[in-house]
Amino acid sequence: MLLPTTSPVALPAPSGAAQQLSDALSVKIHDEIARAGGWIDFARFMELALYAPGLGYYSAGSTKFGPAGDFITAPEISAALGRALGVTLATELTELNASTVLELGAGSGALAAQLLDTFAALRCAVHYRILEPSADLRERQQRALLHFGDRVSWLDELPAEPLNGVVVANEVLDALPVSRFVRTPVGARAVGVVSRGLGFAWGEARDVPAVASTVEALERRLGAPLASGYCSEICLTLPPWLRAVAAVLERGSVLFADYGLVRTEYYHEQRTSGTLICHYRHRAHTDPFIYPGLQDLTAWVDFSACADAAAAAGLAVAGFTTQGQYLVGALTAMPQSLGVVATSPQEQSALKTLILPGEMGERFKVMLLRKGGDGPPLPGRDLRHRL
Repeated sequence: MLLPTTSPVALPAPSGAAQQLSDALSVKIHDEIARAGGWIDFARFMELALYAPGLGYYSAGSTKFGPAGDFITAPEISAALGRALGVTLATELTELNASTVLELGAGSGALAAQLLDTFAALRCAVHYRILEPSADLRERQQRALLHFGDRVSWLDELPAEPLNGVVVANEVLDALPVSRFVRTPVGARAVGVVSRGLGFAWGEARDVPAVASTVEALERRLGAPLASGYCSEICLTLPPWLRAVAAVLERGSVLFADYGLVRTEYYHEQRTSGTLICHYRHRAHTDPFIYPGLQDLTAWVDFSACADAAAAAGLAVAGFTTQGQYLVGALTAMPQSLGVVATSPQEQSALKTLILPGEMGERFKVMLLRKGGDGPPLPGRDLRHRL
């Protein structure tokens, strides 16, 4: 996701219909807070804001991706990442002697189209499945991928029967709900959400055992306690989510592309307020309580936690690098027939956005996981030692 920098004071007002949806979601969240005794964990607020049926950001019908939406992902900027991921996935499929591709959360369908075009160019026959919980995004994907015919199908849930194949997810991990915490002299406490008039506000920090124990384990990994007053986030849903993904595979590979950090950088002593960020009409800010259901809420990915959860789920970390390193390596080795040639100034600028460290090249990472298989190394400099 390309991160804009506009401050919250410049946020445009939503349309009347959008405001009505946001108001309806606010009522639902207020009711949940009241039933819970006046306080809910931020992870629950984030879950409702993003996924409440018919009202949440990814469940309602607003445009999310591209110039008319709230943010732009790499596939909307350039086909380079899609081409590179397609070659990597095709190689994994060849090693597995498999043909099934499962994409989790396909967004606008741009990445799926780029992958399918790449598979076709490589003469790699695939059955492409998409798990998309958002009804309106599914409709958009079906329109965008109509010309691929029966090569593409949609799922309502993860397959019940384990498959041999590959799973790909671009900017999905960052949308998993996170808990906010603050380190106090007596341990980590969860920072929750309370009602304030018609809106919402941060509530007092409370003792939530799952949050406290996870932060304790984090501090053991870091080798030192976090400073008193340190505030950040943790994703308690990541381990069970990855277990579910791993259970889908009898043998296969999982390829993630997302923005994030390794543990020592994520919880660096100078990063005292975490990574939570909100996106609304290409403006980034830090107030998650503005326009519930109309803005994206996200936190950067802790890729060290992802590696730990993967290992616990029976997945081996086969590769980890930055998006910039990955693209340079992948595009250099790419067959000439598939080469991404940036001839126009616009194409050159788009490719630089994906690769340069000051743009998306360093913030975004690529991680390859394998289960019961082997294969060539992930293109780019191997950074697994940093995990």
